[in-house]
Amino acid sequence: MTKKERNDIISWTNGLSNDELEKQYYDCVYDTLGTQVDAMVELDYDTVDILERIKYEKFLGQKADLLGFLCEKRGIVLWKK
Repeated sequence: MTKKERNDIISWTNGLSNDELEKQYYDCVYDTLGTQVDAMVELDYDTVDILERIKYEKFLGQKADLLGFLCEKRGIVLWKK
């Protein structure tokens, strides 16, 4: 994740309520579950597409971590349910 992407996410979350931020966190974590890379390799996708997917999945993980940090910073208790 680039510094600009990180700052854009932080700016975006500043406009969210606590409930909205928490929902965005859970949505992002859900999106990081599993990987499509293995299936892409098996189906003989182009290497460029596979590398792009790897990069995107890494970004999603970093975004989930950042959203989790921002939730903690606001005092939002995650995984309480």
